[in-house]
Amino acid sequence: MRTRPDVIIVGGGIIGCAIAYFLARSGVRPLVLERGEVGGEASAGAAGMLTAQTHAEAQDPLLELKLASRDLYPSLVAELQERTDIDVEYRPIGHLAPALTAGEAAEVRRRIAWQQARGLAARWLDTGECRALEPGLTPAAQGAGWFPDDHHVNNTAMTQALAAATRRLGGEVRAGCPVSDLVREADRVTGVVSPDGPSTAGAVVLCAGAWTQAFEGAAGTPLPIFPAKGHIAVARLQPPALRRVAYGDVYVVPRASGEHIIGSTVEFVGFDKQVSVEAIEGLLARATTLVPALRDAELTASWACLRPAAADGLPVLGAVPGRPGLVVASGHYRNGILLSPITGKLIAELVMTGKTPTRLGPFRPDRPFPPGPPAAE
Repeated sequence: MRTRPDVIIVGGGIIGCAIAYFLARSGVRPLVLERGEVGGEASAGAAGMLTAQTHAEAQDPLLELKLASRDLYPSLVAELQERTDIDVEYRPIGHLAPALTAGEAAEVRRRIAWQQARGLAARWLDTGECRALEPGLTPAAQGAGWFPDDHHVNNTAMTQALAAATRRLGGEVRAGCPVSDLVREADRVTGVVSPDGPSTAGAVVLCAGAWTQAFEGAAGTPLPIFPAKGHIAVARLQPPALRRVAYGDVYVVPRASGEHIIGSTVEFVGFDKQVSVEAIEGLLARATTLVPALRDAELTASWACLRPAAADGLPVLGAVPGRPGLVVASGHYRNGILLSPITGKLIAELVMTGKTPTRLGPFRPDRPFPPGPPAAE
């Protein structure tokens, strides 16, 4: 017979696995139930960028959450390497934000100015400095923002490492086990229903990504989280055309293998994951404008994934009022890989103590939401 878990986590993407890891590390027995493959949806379809600053437009609670999560990465990566021997390919390579027009240059300079005032590492590179740091960028670049503390990780390896470490600490991560409903005693959520039958636990954490809204009836609260389709293409060129991440109106992430991850679109078209020729063509056109050498690259892969976007574009994190025993951790949109460490740490703290960490206040599930999905970027 299986041991009754202390906490059931619905969803085995990087967010669910991060929460499970932080719980298991504290001696709590989590059970992760994933309807498909562990990390098989948005967590596998991401580019692995740890982008806290490069496109931050203002100092707000989301930025603070991003920075706090980014700071957790080095120690967490070392922990996971020690526990699992999985190399998550954490690379402190920095991000460049090239400006191809005067308007883009002014915007990047404005971003740098307030970030420097905040004490963050950010600098404007003129044309010569930009080309010296990254010769693969287009000569048309009028300069670039340099954000050395924004890094990169292999998102698939990171998710698998979190899952493996959870198992080694006594937790369970079960794939191919979709949750169809929540179990309640009066208003308290006491478990879930899956093909394995009802499972009970002291708490349930809902991390169902783009599919979170399916549970809002059982949760007793609106969960306006929409699938945000994102296309990505992969082009191989050896040696790599870049050494660092270039992030303008498209991003290009180089890997040592010669692969360049190019993304991504934002489309609110329901649960459609079909790859569109037009979308990939648009990404490749912008990428080759930014990095001309990629015109000679081999296109090796393309895909589309569904990221969970709340109506206001912010994560949904915290206990559900009126449903004791239920916590939501979803809606990370384009920041799921970056925000996984801080989400895991804070949600685990909430589950274990029953108290909401102050940092989660702006992201509470019962906040007012605007109608419909957020505007596509």
